[in-house]
Amino acid sequence: MNYNFLIVDHLPESQISHSLSSALKVLPSSVDVADFDGAQSDRHWEALVLSDYSRVSGDVSLALDAFVQEAVSGQPTEADCAAEFASVSGTVVLYPAEERVPSAYWMVTPEGLVTRTRLLASDDEPPVYSIDAVEAAVPQLPGVPVMLLPEIIREQHVPVPLTTELMSAATQQRLANGLVLADEGGNPLYEARVDLAEWERMIRRMGTGWHPAGRYPMDLYQEALRARDRLELLSSSAPEPLLLLLRRAVGELDEEFRSHTEAGTPFTGVEEHGWWWHRRPVPLPWNGT
Repeated sequence: MNYNFLIVDHLPESQISHSLSSALKVLPSSVDVADFDGAQSDRHWEALVLSDYSRVSGDVSLALDAFVQEAVSGQPTEADCAAEFASVSGTVVLYPAEERVPSAYWMVTPEGLVTRTRLLASDDEPPVYSIDAVEAAVPQLPGVPVMLLPEIIREQHVPVPLTTELMSAATQQRLANGLVLADEGGNPLYEARVDLAEWERMIRRMGTGWHPAGRYPMDLYQEALRARDRLELLSSSAPEPLLLLLRRAVGELDEEFRSHTEAGTPFTGVEEHGWWWHRRPVPLPWNGT
């Protein structure tokens, strides 16, 4: 298994070796650590843990890659390994997030705090790294803004069963009703799929207490309300076979939305907007972000 960490503080090789040994439950003599840009001739290539580090610039000091042989049993997840490494080394550790966002990382502190972070790399060669934001306050990084990271939330998978059912039913009706299925803008079915999925994703998150962060950005919430606006317009112009399916799906989601909200709007200037703009989740999930 490979582990890829970015380390905030500079660590000597001996501390890297000790921290990896502890995190991976192997003897220190089984860990080989070396500077990637240094001499490689005296390395122990058969070591159970073979690690390279590189000095980097900016808000992180070291990039660390560790390869662990299959002979090492009980290999921890990258998250667990990073947490133990941070605890033993006494420094903040970053590791890549699952989402397909280059700037998305997890961060773990020596005390065990785990949060999302946005890490940016400059266009310089070599790049300069900056920790742009975190989702929870990190004592070691007091100057870093605390905020939700919408680019990560967008990438998180949320099941949308009603949207899936709509697409399946529309596909079955296509032959009988001549419904075009071209997946492109302007096609009624495409527009319905995109906007219904947006509306459903937000409502599913609401139903789980805004899992996993317990919070939700205002701009993403408003995007879902605007998707509901478009569904209302589409429901008056869509082909009849699609219209019946769409009305049923939207009706189910609307009822769920009502059950998770109360009367009253958190926004100004929406007097002429649809009723969904005049209900609010309690508490507001973006407060304090």
